[in-house]
Amino acid sequence: MLAVLDFFFKGHDLVFVALAAAVCLLSAYACVSLLRHAKRMEKRARLIWTTISALSVGLGIWSTHFVAMLAFRPGYPLQYDILLTATSLLLAIAVCGAGLSMAIRATGRADRFLGGAVVGVGISTMHYVGIAALLLDGQLVWNGQLVGVSIIAGIVLSGLAVVVAMGAGRRRLLSGAGLLTLAICAMHFTAMGASDFSNCMPLVHDGLEIDGGVMSVIVALITLVILSAALGSIVLDEADRRRTEREELRQKADAERLAMVSQKLELALTHMGQGLALFSEEGRVLLHNERLLELLGLRPEVRLEGLTLADICVAAMNSSRIEPAKRHVMAKELAEQHQLLAAQGGQVVHTFDDERFLRVQHNPIGDGRWVTLMEDISDSKRSEAAIAHLAKHDTLTGLPNRARFDEVFSGALADAEGNGTQVGVVAIDLDNFKDINDTYGHATGDQVLRVLSERLSGALRPGEVVARLGGDEFVAIKQFSVIESMRDFLERIEGAIFGSVHYQDVMVATSGSIGVAIYPQDGTENSKLLSNADLALYRAKAEFETRVCYYESEMDEHARQRRAMANDLWLALEQDGFSLVYQVQRSVSTGAVTGYEVLLRWHRPGYGTVSPAEFIPVAEECGAINAIGAWVLKTACMEAAAWPEQHKIAVNVSGLQLAQVELVDLVKMVLEQSGLAPERLELEVTETAIITDKKRALSILRRIRELGVSIAIDDFGTGYSSLATLRSFPFDKIKLDRSFMNEVEQSDESKAIVRAILALGRSLSVPVLAEGVETIEQLHVLQAEGCNEAQGFLLGRPAVMDWSEEAERSIA
Repeated sequence: MLAVLDFFFKGHDLVFVALAAAVCLLSAYACVSLLRHAKRMEKRARLIWTTISALSVGLGIWSTHFVAMLAFRPGYPLQYDILLTATSLLLAIAVCGAGLSMAIRATGRADRFLGGAVVGVGISTMHYVGIAALLLDGQLVWNGQLVGVSIIAGIVLSGLAVVVAMGAGRRRLLSGAGLLTLAICAMHFTAMGASDFSNCMPLVHDGLEIDGGVMSVIVALITLVILSAALGSIVLDEADRRRTEREELRQKADAERLAMVSQKLELALTHMGQGLALFSEEGRVLLHNERLLELLGLRPEVRLEGLTLADICVAAMNSSRIEPAKRHVMAKELAEQHQLLAAQGGQVVHTFDDERFLRVQHNPIGDGRWVTLMEDISDSKRSEAAIAHLAKHDTLTGLPNRARFDEVFSGALADAEGNGTQVGVVAIDLDNFKDINDTYGHATGDQVLRVLSERLSGALRPGEVVARLGGDEFVAIKQFSVIESMRDFLERIEGAIFGSVHYQDVMVATSGSIGVAIYPQDGTENSKLLSNADLALYRAKAEFETRVCYYESEMDEHARQRRAMANDLWLALEQDGFSLVYQVQRSVSTGAVTGYEVLLRWHRPGYGTVSPAEFIPVAEECGAINAIGAWVLKTACMEAAAWPEQHKIAVNVSGLQLAQVELVDLVKMVLEQSGLAPERLELEVTETAIITDKKRALSILRRIRELGVSIAIDDFGTGYSSLATLRSFPFDKIKLDRSFMNEVEQSDESKAIVRAILALGRSLSVPVLAEGVETIEQLHVLQAEGCNEAQGFLLGRPAVMDWSEEAERSIA
């Protein structure tokens, strides 16, 4: 080893030695970088990059050798044989390329080391062939031991270089390049130290040698190639590094994304409310979740992978409460049904004990596989049933409502028509239910309805139905063949209604009225039978000692007519079907107009003009009187405000209107909207309207009078306490009832009553107006007795106000 070092330092130009090392390092780096790049390629691309790597290392070894030979100073110029020099280059490329190819295809470190060792053989081969290319005269002496060391050093270090360089990371790349550089340099300089040139001289020129200067140029050019390869390998290595980083990041991101998707899939399968199974094209389970096991009634540890639909149906049947003898047959039927659905796609709902519902849906994917979803829809089915029940039943009592009753009623009539039986329709209305709400509150009223509904339901027998139509109205039906069973039904209904209800320390007595209509004699249609039952009910309400009334056409026809009239009255209000006429009121002494009484007229479609004496009681009964009265007051004031003459108008007020406190606000509002002066308005009230609730009525009249409106007592003399009424309120006018004028000409008694009333008016300073004056003789009596005003056909018939005709009558 000392001889080698002595030879190295004394026999070489160290500048060229450094240059040789640099060329070697560049070529080594280019080689291992290109080697790693070729490893990543496939097929043809790998072959190309393997070749480039072989060229890089071959040229590098060759250039290093000859640059080092330039550094060698034997004491005379060196010349080279062209053929052997070229051969050494080709051998370096070929042998090193074979070693690199082996290393690229290697699957383990030993194989890679072997490939690197072949590269070391290539280094040694190139060196000794290159030495043989020297043109020398004399005998070159070799040290055999050092020759062996040089070859072994090249092989071992090259093998290690390839193993290290093929690892991942930039550090291993640089380490591999360093080891390969060391392998080349160690082999070369050890081999040079093994040679003795002291007995050699250069040969005479024969034309086939290469001069040292030419060799320098060639080496310089090859060095440039190596440098370019090294730079290219650096670029490739950096590109590979960045691509590797991107791939690693991408792989990492893909792995994380795949893990996240897998986790989400697992979470979804675990927590989804549906059971799920994926079947292969062979019809076997590939994947399922735990929920499917729960819905099938199987234990959690059961695995369904690999099972068919038939296997699953058998397992489900075995875990059910179905009789063992029936399980196999049912499992087979289910399997056949679901196999067909799986092929075509579709769903089916299975019911268990009418309490549990499972919906199974098969969705083909398109490649022979399918996804099966199983869902427990018991809650939704119960909700649907509850919604359907609410749609057909009363929310307060739970009884069938009108919609459900109509269905049952139609079915009962159809059955009765088919089998020749009868159907009893029972209308039920509680007595004084409004008073219960007003006295004890709506909570108590609701409790009464609930309790009575329970009692009615408890009294029913198969085929009997009771429903709540609204408020305190109930209806029941019973199909029967003999009347005795119908009477028994009515007795049970009476027993349920008549009694008492205890609620929050309150004991409420309950009773009701019952009307009955029977199919087919009382009608064959639903509406007709219900209407007739209602008519019988109204009669039961009117007859205080009767609880149950059967429909009787003659007795109930009048009630039907009144109900029809009530409906037409409400329709007239909506369609502006009323009109007003005015009857003049004059001074008895002078004949001058003192005012006009407003009279309501109604032309009922299909019936003609209806007298107020006929329709006003119906309006009071059905509740339309308040709306009609408001319309009359407003319309009359609006029309009178537009008259050219400022005459007073008199408007009748019914007893029901007078009972409403809102009447005061109505009068005030109408006066403001119409612009009519209060002193031009006079309200007429009867004695009977006042005495119903005298205190309340008189209070309302006082408040109206404070507005400036005058108050007249109408139909005076026909009541029970006329004098007491006059003393209780300062009326502005007394209207003498027309019944006294009918006999005033012939009857001294009637004339005496008229004289007394007129005298009463004079004593109270209240003017008196006589109604119903139709003859001149009646007018003469009034003039003789000193009556203030008169009204009747003699003085003017009721008519629509036409001021042109009125002016002509005044002139006449």
